[in-house]
Amino acid sequence: MSFSIDNELTWRATAEVPCREVDGMDWERCAALHNLIVGLGWAVTGKPETEMPRVTWWQRHITDQALEDKWSTRLSPSLKLFLQAAFETPPGQNFFYYSTGLAWPDRLFIQGHDEEEIMCLYQMTNLSLGSHRDGLNFDQEISRAIFHCDILDSHITMNGRTEWDPLEVVLSAWLDMIDTGKVVARPQPGNGPCEAEPWEMLPFSQHDLQRALNGFDNLVFRMECLIENPSLQTKDNPEDQEKLLALVKAKFEASRSRDQFGLISNEVLDAAGLGEGFVRDFLTMVRRPKKNIKYVAPGLRLPTADDFSPRPLQDFDMPGCFQYHNPVLPVPLFITDINSTTPVFEHYPFEDIPNLPHGLWTGYVDKESDHVFEDSCSLCLPFEVGVNGFARHADDSLIGDNQEGRVARPNGRRNDLYQLGYNHYGPAHGPQLGDILDLWQNLVGAGEWEVGEEGVLGGIEKFKEADTEEHYEEYQLFVKW
Repeated sequence: MSFSIDNELTWRATAEVPCREVDGMDWERCAALHNLIVGLGWAVTGKPETEMPRVTWWQRHITDQALEDKWSTRLSPSLKLFLQAAFETPPGQNFFYYSTGLAWPDRLFIQGHDEEEIMCLYQMTNLSLGSHRDGLNFDQEISRAIFHCDILDSHITMNGRTEWDPLEVVLSAWLDMIDTGKVVARPQPGNGPCEAEPWEMLPFSQHDLQRALNGFDNLVFRMECLIENPSLQTKDNPEDQEKLLALVKAKFEASRSRDQFGLISNEVLDAAGLGEGFVRDFLTMVRRPKKNIKYVAPGLRLPTADDFSPRPLQDFDMPGCFQYHNPVLPVPLFITDINSTTPVFEHYPFEDIPNLPHGLWTGYVDKESDHVFEDSCSLCLPFEVGVNGFARHADDSLIGDNQEGRVARPNGRRNDLYQLGYNHYGPAHGPQLGDILDLWQNLVGAGEWEVGEEGVLGGIEKFKEADTEEHYEEYQLFVKW
């Protein structure tokens, strides 16, 4: 399938409809995506679509011949065509949760970049996410874009190693956040800063939850099918991989009673003080594996009621500097059998707490902040990964690398596997549980992780493969935003 301005289904940049090879910016596609987002914001006003202002950036700001001559010279031809087709954001609205809209002419080049080709094309909304707010930067020499929360982010994005993306990729990522319900437009947002109206970011969407549930169920069903059908040898065997997928599909379609769902009961979670939210929904809504299955990843087992009686960190006293937060503390999801005698966390205020298990934990969340990902996670390992120079973040940077440097220098880190690195499309956040579970189910389905009667075989040391030339790609997370 290829892009067609007459078919909205082809506008987003995806694997099925990739970016086109054009001279400069693909201005027609970018303008279509830009105007689509403007229309989605306008739709919540309750006014007819026909009343939406359709004044373009160029019509609004380039009002005489002198300005026409100045900006026709200063901007690349394809960027000029984009600005002649892209609508201004209607008054009283923001373009998107992260951006007020296209910057005015006198603000395009004010961020002090050494090179005239780089500008802040989309101004950032007034969210509390950076000390020196910037926005979506665009390099018109190479027609590529990247998001800066803070103008100092340029130390990373202009290190000579960070690759920028076509503008249509960034706009498609923002639209995907809208499509999946992570960011929603409402006449009066009820959970979010007025600085981003009409847009609101949800702590998690139903799509996020369902993706995590499906990822876990797929992982468990793959293990069950491999245990039940020991003749299947899926490693480097596409035929057996197809057979496994058919068996998994049958399990998904089979009916189950309500008492076959949930890893931890509501009663146990109530006693543990775990309130409503993503973690509670996930733990109570997944399909319960067969009793023999214990391990869902190498050395990482399913949680039990005893793990929440009491829940780790349940009685942790947050420091006074967090008094205005609405905290959701880290929760262990899939953990080692034995607690660590040394702290498993690396960052304040949890970095000195001993006697906790290693494994996959949810991240700390302040529900009052402007950028909440309740489904974010951290894999806490008892050893460092990255020192060999193969393990990578989702942005393809080397784990442990100082991204502000001109030369990549990897270093070992215990808790950085699966982390995003530098987020090209918005502020930083942790990896989402659904993405991690999708990766794990693929490792099981492809036979890279062997399965026995109790689930995934091998100890937690298996994760050291992430820092080897042969296996690092299998452990690298890829995310849309």
